[in-house]
Amino acid sequence: MWLNQQTLDAIRLMVDLASRWPSAAKAAELSLSTGITQTNVQKTVHALGRSTLIETERGRRGGVRLVRPADAITIGEIVRAFEPKDCPANFLMASDRDDPVSTLMFRAHRGFFQPLEATTLADLEKTPKHQRPEAAIPGAAPTRPGA
Repeated sequence: MWLNQQTLDAIRLMVDLASRWPSAAKAAELSLSTGITQTNVQKTVHALGRSTLIETERGRRGGVRLVRPADAITIGEIVRAFEPKDCPANFLMASDRDDPVSTLMFRAHRGFFQPLEATTLADLEKTPKHQRPEAAIPGAAPTRPGA
């Protein structure tokens, strides 16, 4: 399963907001700290607001903030909020077919989401930016350099 760019941007924005929690951040600040264009920050923040993972406040003292602490929000929640509900994997999940192909696809889908559900924003937020990606995932086996 592939994730679209807006989903990846949402995860990056949420990690940034986790580092500021409980304070709010403006779209321009998020753009500067994440490298995501301000237009894409605004689009993603709008979608995050609809998902109830963040709250927004207008005005001079306004901004964007997480609605819960970072250790209470999983990456799986963010991915589910952004990935299309009508993707083939979701059709498969709703399928009542009991055949080897459906079973395999169900296992693959579940395998994709297990590490996302086991990883919180707090896990990613406390991982140094220069560290290998698997270091942020609880229980992930490290890969060999050059492998």
